[in-house]
Amino acid sequence: MDIIFKKIVSGLLFLFCSNEILAAENGKSSYPPGGSMYFIAEYPPIPGNYLQSLTYYGTANRINDHNGNKTENLNLDFSVVSQSLRFVAVWDSHLFKADAVASELIVTYASARNSMDISNVRMNSTADGLGDIVIAPLGLQWNLGEKKNWQTVATVYYVIPSNSYSKHKALNISNNHYSIQPTFGVKYRDESGFSVGISPRVSFNWRNDDTQYKNGTEFFADYMFSYKVGNWEPGLVGYYSNQFENDEIDGKKIKDSKTEGFSIGPGIYYNHANKVFMSASFQKDLVAKNKSQNNSLFISVAFPY
Repeated sequence: MDIIFKKIVSGLLFLFCSNEILAAENGKSSYPPGGSMYFIAEYPPIPGNYLQSLTYYGTANRINDHNGNKTENLNLDFSVVSQSLRFVAVWDSHLFKADAVASELIVTYASARNSMDISNVRMNSTADGLGDIVIAPLGLQWNLGEKKNWQTVATVYYVIPSNSYSKHKALNISNNHYSIQPTFGVKYRDESGFSVGISPRVSFNWRNDDTQYKNGTEFFADYMFSYKVGNWEPGLVGYYSNQFENDEIDGKKIKDSKTEGFSIGPGIYYNHANKVFMSASFQKDLVAKNKSQNNSLFISVAFPY
């Protein structure tokens, strides 16, 4: 039953960027796929300090097996609310001939509630607390092409465990393990107003020393398509995720523990006087293997301070 529970909330809790959830332990990955939305390959062009707020609400009422089919004899009612703050410092530098050089710090607070029946055995759990800390000491953006309408960003995110984890709890906000996530983003902006972007990343995960559980290496790719109409950009956003390796416990591989997911949904972006940038999206999982099948609402506001 413990292994079954560890797949419940996959793709819901998140650390932003960041902020996701379990065949990974406790269903949580160290990245919340889909959270990038319109901010793929996008650092502010002017040196200074910036803040991005990301509010997330996710629900799930089913968990799927490794074939993507609904798990039988399991009724699920899961929800999570989280608030992430992404602090970005854009430096007055052109290191490696980059058009923007930045550093990031991301902190998240989340509250999760779960209720489920497994073969008529009811389980209830809650969790509130600080998520793991995410830092990116160096991010580089290059604007390419004759008209500078290609944007590329390269960075490495480091995920550091917070102190909110307890191995005695069935549900945790923190993952209690380190991760390193090389990330690349590319976006094309056409003069007609059309934009398309994708941001792949790989998460190399360390072991949770309290449980001896190690998540397999994971791949994520957020994507976006949009069309600019004045200050507005309606579009489609989502993610694709896949796990390269099975999870391990006590050094032994767990068979059929790889996760896979795909979501899509409408998004909207608004630019207010090039000072405040707002976006929102509703994303629905169409593919969910070894994880819960989620409905996700993201709301983001970014501005200088």
